Amino acid sequence: MSGLVVLDSDLDADELVQVQDEPALEIALPQVFIQPTLTTLQRGKLPHVEWLVARLYQRAGDRAGTVLAGEEVPRAAERAALGPDYQALINEFQPLFTWGMACWDFLLSTEGCRFLPRHPGDKVCYRGDYRVVTDVDYSRLLHRVFRQCVLACARTSIEQSLTGYVRVHFWNAVLSAYRELENPPDPCQRTLTAYSYLRCTPYQFLNAYHHELVHRTLHALPPQERRILDAYFLHFLKLEAAAQAASLPVEQTGAALRRGLVTLLLEHRLVYCLLRQIERY
Repeated sequence: MSGLVVLDSDLDADELVQVQDEPALEIALPQVFIQPTLTTLQRGKLPHVEWLVARLYQRAGDRAGTVLAGEEVPRAAERAALGPDYQALINEFQPLFTWGMACWDFLLSTEGCRFLPRHPGDKVCYRGDYRVVTDVDYSRLLHRVFRQCVLACARTSIEQSLTGYVRVHFWNAVLSAYRELENPPDPCQRTLTAYSYLRCTPYQFLNAYHHELVHRTLHALPPQERRILDAYFLHFLKLEAAAQAASLPVEQTGAALRRGLVTLLLEHRLVYCLLRQIERY
């Protein structure tokens, strides 16, 4: 019979046990995309690419050092600074950018999403201090990495063609730049997580009752424990940074943090759970 499975073919006909097949799942399972193969990097319409790269590096001058250090520069400003030669180079390597954008789904499925700080004006309509990285942000990252590759190739790899340099270094540099986004602008704060789009500094609970309860409860703790809990949980500081803010050794800060949490666990379990929830952010 269609859709039936016979469990034991050695049984007599009267003893056969048949089980109906389970219906196919209707939910969409998570997908892991395969990275496209990089075949063509450039159009082949621009002669003397290396000569053009040398000119661009010379024109960049002193600004090259800040760009190679990872300075965030708007794409329009980059092109204006390097002139039409750089625009011609971008057009020549358009297949590379097309391939890079085709890797966006692969990058998301293997590395996860990342977040960027909101501009001050954007915080008026949104609660979180962070927003998710979009494909537009990713496109800017590709152009920034390509510009770094151009200048780095001219500075350190005179004998290597730009095509060869890009083939070796471009994707690794994209991965490194994307992974670097997990580090918040403030090095004293903890690493950004998948929940970090909810971050506010100081932290604001969604429920006003919870917000008032936490702050009222923390205010009743001993001053040292209150300062450390506030720095660690409500300002997302690393333990070392919280210790520096409290002018205490790291070991003593960790002990005070544990004492405060034990007190909350025994006497104010809801406040304890709310604070521990923040650690995910």
